[in-house]
Amino acid sequence: MLKKKIAQLLFLSLALLATACSSDGGSDEEMKEEKDTVNPTISCPANINETVDVFSSGKEITFTDPIGTDNLEGAVTTQTAGIKSGRFFPIGTTTNTFEVRDAAGNTASCSFDVIITKDAPSASLPYFIDINPTPTGKKWTKVENLSDEFETAFDDAKWHRDPATDGFGWIGRAPGLFEPDNVTVNGGNLTVTVDKLAAPQTIGTHTYTHGGAIVRSKAKAKQGHYFECRMQANKTVMSSTFWIAYKQNCNTGPQRKLELDIQECVGRFSGDPVKDPWAVNYDHIYASNTWRHKQSCDVSESVQSPGKTVLDEDNHSRFFVYGCWWKSPTEILFYLDGKLSHSITNPPADFDLEGHITMAIETYGWNPIDAANIFETASADDRSTKYDWVRTWKLDDE
Repeated sequence: MLKKKIAQLLFLSLALLATACSSDGGSDEEMKEEKDTVNPTISCPANINETVDVFSSGKEITFTDPIGTDNLEGAVTTQTAGIKSGRFFPIGTTTNTFEVRDAAGNTASCSFDVIITKDAPSASLPYFIDINPTPTGKKWTKVENLSDEFETAFDDAKWHRDPATDGFGWIGRAPGLFEPDNVTVNGGNLTVTVDKLAAPQTIGTHTYTHGGAIVRSKAKAKQGHYFECRMQANKTVMSSTFWIAYKQNCNTGPQRKLELDIQECVGRFSGDPVKDPWAVNYDHIYASNTWRHKQSCDVSESVQSPGKTVLDEDNHSRFFVYGCWWKSPTEILFYLDGKLSHSITNPPADFDLEGHITMAIETYGWNPIDAANIFETASADDRSTKYDWVRTWKLDDE
């Protein structure tokens, strides 16, 4: 009995001792090192903005990689997105992201952009990107009387805006009437603002309900010239154009009636896609054409040879640079924002006559003024075709 009691006391003493030891030394979890929950930190440099010339596709960029810091040793910084320093960065925006991770797995990150843009078109050179077509031993010289930056006022010495004085005798395709007052120079642009006439006008056998305008160069454009304009189309069903018009006379010549359309588009397609499927894309297109029009002293039917590029953007969404190198009587190259877009190498006649740069904002029978027109509700800006500049170049020996 005594032995049993002694054993019980001994067991109780050992249990108390174990409890005391446990309380003094802490639990297994408490014995472990306290977990690190502090995030590291990292700071990236500011965005890098660089420009390159119009013939470059990017640039080598060097920067100092950001290095993260932490409250404990062992943090590692890595680049997780973008392009490494010292390498080639393409045109556009590249986002570089860096992440720092500590030994416990905590992370932090930062990002910065490398933005590479091309220089704006130079006023002293044609706008070519990627491929420069200038022949060896030649240089481009601006033809001043066929060029205009439209900085202050309309230059009556260079341009006609009244169809009664330009020698063509064309007042507009009904129902669109060419009105000189619709042509202004403001905000650094040649602006043609279309409108609805206060009352219909009957001239001859035609009735006009809306106003457009036409601008023609007084000097003559020639084969070999390079023509370009920076233009934003209006948002209406009326056109926005840039082309070369040629006079014709059956008695004194030339008897051929030619037309070189560099760009011809509309702000909105309102026509019949079944009847005129070719016109469906004309609000987002770079549409060029060469015409030999029927005349009593020439061909009995009009003949054309077009070249077109359908765009992913509406023509009124921004300014585009439309260019045309009238390289030879049978080869005409068209450029969009400095890049070759399309060409015409089989025109319906030799394009070897002299013509006039023309900007006409007009109506078309295949794109009628419908009930959804915006002539009375849209702002003047939305109803305006704007030309930032027109530039013409000729090749000279270096």
